[in-house]
Amino acid sequence: MCRNLTGIAAALAFFAVVPLDLLAQTPGTTSADDDIYRLEEVTVTARQREERTQDVPFALTVLGREVLTSRRVDDTLSMFRQIPGLSLTSFDDGRFAYFQLRGIGPLSQAIGPDDGSVVTYVDGVPQPVFASEFAYLDLERIEVLRGPQGTLFGRNSQGGAISITTRAPSESFEGRLRLEGGELGYGLAETSISGPLSGDRVRGRLSLRASTVDGFVDNVAPRGGDLGDREYFAGRGVVVIEPGSDRGARITLSANADHRDSNPFYYVSRAQPDAVVEIDPENQVERTAWGLSATVEKPLTFADFTSITAINGFDNEQVTDDTDGLIYGPLFGLSPSDFLAPLSFSDWEEEETRFYQELRLASPSGREVGWAAGLAYFRSDLDVELDNRSSFSPILNGDRDASQTIDSFAVFGEVSTPILSPRLKGTAGFRYTRDEKSLDARFTGVGFPGSVDFFEESSDADFDLLTGRLALAFEATSAINIYGTIGRGAKSGGFPRLTLNAAFGLPSPNYAESTSLSYEAGLKARLWDGRARFDFSGFYNDVEDEQLFVLDFVAFQFVPVNLDTRSFGLELQGDVVLDRRWSLSGGLAWTDSEIREGDAFSGASPGNPIPNVPELSTTLTLDYRGDTLNWGSAELSPFVTVTHQYVSERVTDVADSFDLDAYHNVDFRIGAQVGGLEFFAFGRNVLDERQEINGVLYGPGVEGASLGRERIIGVGFTSTFQ
Repeated sequence: MCRNLTGIAAALAFFAVVPLDLLAQTPGTTSADDDIYRLEEVTVTARQREERTQDVPFALTVLGREVLTSRRVDDTLSMFRQIPGLSLTSFDDGRFAYFQLRGIGPLSQAIGPDDGSVVTYVDGVPQPVFASEFAYLDLERIEVLRGPQGTLFGRNSQGGAISITTRAPSESFEGRLRLEGGELGYGLAETSISGPLSGDRVRGRLSLRASTVDGFVDNVAPRGGDLGDREYFAGRGVVVIEPGSDRGARITLSANADHRDSNPFYYVSRAQPDAVVEIDPENQVERTAWGLSATVEKPLTFADFTSITAINGFDNEQVTDDTDGLIYGPLFGLSPSDFLAPLSFSDWEEEETRFYQELRLASPSGREVGWAAGLAYFRSDLDVELDNRSSFSPILNGDRDASQTIDSFAVFGEVSTPILSPRLKGTAGFRYTRDEKSLDARFTGVGFPGSVDFFEESSDADFDLLTGRLALAFEATSAINIYGTIGRGAKSGGFPRLTLNAAFGLPSPNYAESTSLSYEAGLKARLWDGRARFDFSGFYNDVEDEQLFVLDFVAFQFVPVNLDTRSFGLELQGDVVLDRRWSLSGGLAWTDSEIREGDAFSGASPGNPIPNVPELSTTLTLDYRGDTLNWGSAELSPFVTVTHQYVSERVTDVADSFDLDAYHNVDFRIGAQVGGLEFFAFGRNVLDERQEINGVLYGPGVEGASLGRERIIGVGFTSTFQ
């Protein structure tokens, strides 16, 4: 109860930061000169058609182009800093980035290549789960959609969806250059150019980025250095064609690539006061994600037609030391040096190719009755080659080659219509999905005691999923909407991507599908003559058979487990324009979560919290845009953006083995605009806090944690030209 009161008190504290004189204002009391103080109306495509956020009957967080720039939202981690209630498991290697939203998501890590917990979409195309950590390059908008989104989005998104819209080519020539440099060898160079390619019928946009940063975790092995360094290169090209013979039709062709070289550290021992590891060989990861898509849009007499055809995937090569001496030494009562090279390592090669096709009809924007319906097909081909060597474990020895294929077919539809009154609207939607999965795997032993010489398996599994949404929305006034939503979510079962039990001649057991019922009620208000907006929502999630991949560090066996969970909570989001210079925005998520059944193998007990889900998470951003000043013959406009994120303690696993520490994160960007130039200083994690992102229990008293990056202060500039 005490923790519940803390969350409620924090919600009330958010309102307390708004000046009382602003709260006292009523609509219509501002003058015509105050138009510049008003918030812009936000338009989203959360239901596959353009509409105001206020009219969407579920909670969502929107980061527009200006917000993305001022807060330097450049990648998955910096986006996570802006979204209360979103949990992230990340190792900063471009491979492992798994989300939980409102307590729904993997209980440890994503098991298979099509995990449908919180799916990331770019321009409507679902992204690979094992490559969902990428550069956020030249974006128009990010919409974080809360609650089940399987009705209208191309993969069943049980907890929510992250919908990313990239910037479209401009009608006239424009360009932008951005350069940054800072501590820890940080550097970034980014450019984009856009404009017409052939009259007014063909337009193009090209965006490129290169970035680097040094490591910050000391590897104390004899041949060690710093781990956590990273280099990445990203690019996207977009061409929009509007055929002159068919007015209204549009074809968008897009290609993107994201390449990352890194030396990650994964976990450090929590018993060490400093961020240190002792590994040899040094971890090395090289990952390339890529994608091609073609989107055809055509207005018809009764609807808008959209076809999305896409192929994407990733290639990953990696060598890792599986036994950090500072962790495995205490675990086995040996010296850390006993686990140095060449005893234990993994050599991975992983590749996935995915195809996606969606055909959709939707009502034109602004119609009294809004609807969308369509068909979708998805295919994934995942190949994994994993060579293990170990001095002590049968399961960490041998060569594995596994191939998984997934074929998915779906039909979906949703309609929103007035009920008795234009102010009361009802929504009903459904989706049927058929997933067909197969696994072919081989294991070749290397003569280690306890492991077999050869093992081969071939398995198939099919899953039928029914998801949907019912909602009522009432326009209480022109500025206040009240809504209630019931959603059924689901994610498919399947086979683990790693067939490690093959070392004992055992097949990989498939894990069951997960289903959920989610209930949400909320209020969306636009107040004080457009100078403020507040969204308040409450939710309850009842999940059956949430998915968990468990490693027994004694027997070294991997077993998929399904556990029932429950979560409920309150969410608050707000934006306030204080005056023509100052604005304030933020959000709060209070979540109470629990495991609802026990499991001897995983150590789960009824009543344990869901791993990596903080009870309280908040964000707060203060923006200042100063008056234009004369600086010689130039005009100078100062700006300041300061953001704060708080994440409370979280349990690390379903057994409630230990708590990850709470932390604060503070970032800033301060500078001035002079014509088409911006000069600024920036900071990430300026308090230099040790931020534990996620953790693992290796054995009694041996705890590991993955850490966020330490403080980086730097300077930069951008140049915009036309």
